[in-house]
Formats: sequence, structure tokens, C-alpha cells
Amino acid sequence: MSSDTQVPDPRSARDREVRRVLWQILVLNIAVAVAKLVFGYLAGAVSMLADGLHSLLDGASNIVGLVGLHIAAQGPDEDHPYGHRKFEAIASVGISMFLFLSATEVLREVVASLGSEHEVNPTPVTFVVMIVTLVVNVFVTRYESRAGRRLNSGILLADAKHTQSDVLVTVGVIVSLVAARLAFPSIDIIAALVIVGFILYSGFQIVLAAFQVLADAQAVDPSKVEELAMGASSVTHAHRVRSRGVPGDVHVDLHIHVPPEMTTREAHEAAHDVADRIKRELDGVTDVVVHVEPEGHHEDD
Repeated sequence: MSSDTQVPDPRSARDREVRRVLWQILVLNIAVAVAKLVFGYLAGAVSMLADGLHSLLDGASNIVGLVGLHIAAQGPDEDHPYGHRKFEAIASVGISMFLFLSATEVLREVVASLGSEHEVNPTPVTFVVMIVTLVVNVFVTRYESRAGRRLNSGILLADAKHTQSDVLVTVGVIVSLVAARLAFPSIDIIAALVIVGFILYSGFQIVLAAFQVLADAQAVDPSKVEELAMGASSVTHAHRVRSRGVPGDVHVDLHIHVPPEMTTREAHEAAHDVADRIKRELDGVTDVVVHVEPEGHHEDD
């Protein structure tokens, strides 16, 4: 016997909030990218152009996130009984693809610069632009990370990691511009290569996190689920805990043992009690399936 307790997807308000954050970040990313590209071109700074391209792709990744979120927000249907929430993880992988594309473009710029005389002429305005964009990126990273944790959004957390790499990259660009002012223009090429390393590292981190979801990695601590189940009335044993899903939409199933003399109604109520406890105590759990077995029933754990 099993108790399958499902509730309607309560996340429409959450999805609206995530979309609002993504639109805000998109506007900021485009503004930052345009500033870096224009002044990087005027200064002849490869690292600043690379950083501008990175920021422009940040904006593209925001659009990917918005599309992925729109699909993920669709409820369960005949072909997708568990809903579409994994599209958030798929969108995160899409964001990482933009990072890898950005790294490729930076390397192309570096190769092109090596084949010609490389001269960097940063002006005071160039430094002002980079410092302002650094402040913006720090704000975006913190704002998006907090929103991602609060809303349990894999898309926002992945995009925040993307923007976090921008912060490190921008610091590297500022260092290279200072070196150019001190007559060490070759540092600009080195900084661009360091940027590539940061971009690739961020991309692989996002991919690994998304693959954990797509591969149905354990989403909650089994021992915590067992502890909550054992706190329910008449439950003598809990085992075979499994979980899957994305942050904010986790599915759990487990087996419990109850006294064999319990009636079907009593066993059913015990299963509902266990499911309610788990959903109440574990953030993000939206669906719990409880399989009820008589005490003493021997089955491989």
C-alpha cells in the first residue's frame, strides 16, 4: 500500500519573482557590456574587450534562463507526470555553454593580438568605467545569490556564479590596465588568458551542479527523512529512502513499517502523517510517496 500525497505546484509566485530578478540582471548586464566593449575598443585593451564580451554573454545567459524558467513553470501533464522542473537544470547547462563560447572568443582575440603589435592606451575614463562595472558586478552577484538561495532557484544560482566570474575577471582587467600604464602592455595578454581560466572553471562548476540534478542525485539526507518518519505515530521502522528533483521541487519516496494489527485506514493515516512531516520540515519537498509494510516484513534494504 502506498500513500501518494501531492499538492498543486505552489511556485507560481516564486517563478514570477525569479523572472523579475532575471530581467533586472539582464538590463544591468547589457549596460555593463556596452560600456566595457566601447571603452575597451577605444583603449585597445584585449582583456577589457574580452571582459565586455563575457558580460554580453551574461545577458544572453539571462535570456536562456528566462526561456528555461518559462518551460519549467509548466505543470505536470500526460507526458511529464513529474512536471518540467528539470528544465531549470537544462537552462543552467545552456548558461555554461555561453561561458565556454566566451572563453573561445577570448582566446581568438589573444591569438590575433599575438600576431600584431599590441599597444594599450588606457585613459582615466577607462579606469572609471572598469571600477563602476566592478561595483555593479559585485552588487549583481550578491543580489542574485541571495535571491537564488531564498527562492531555491538553480537558474539564479548558476547565473550568479556566472556573474561572480565577471568580478574576478574585471579585477584582472584593472590590473592589466595598470600594468599598461606602467609600460608593461604584455600583461594585458596574460590577464586575458587568466580570464579564460576563470570562465572555464565557472562553466564546469555550473555543468557539474546541473548534471547532479539531471542524473537524479540524492536531493535530501536519507537519515533526516528516516528520523522524521520515525517520529510519526505507530511507525516502527523507516528505510529505502530515495529522493530526486531540483531545489524547491524535491520528490521523496520511502518505506515504513507499522504494526500488522493496524487497520487499512490507520495505516493510511500513518502514511499521511509521515508525508506531512517530511514536507513540513524539509524545505523544497513537494511530493512524498510512502510505502507501508507490516512490522517484521523482510525485504532487502
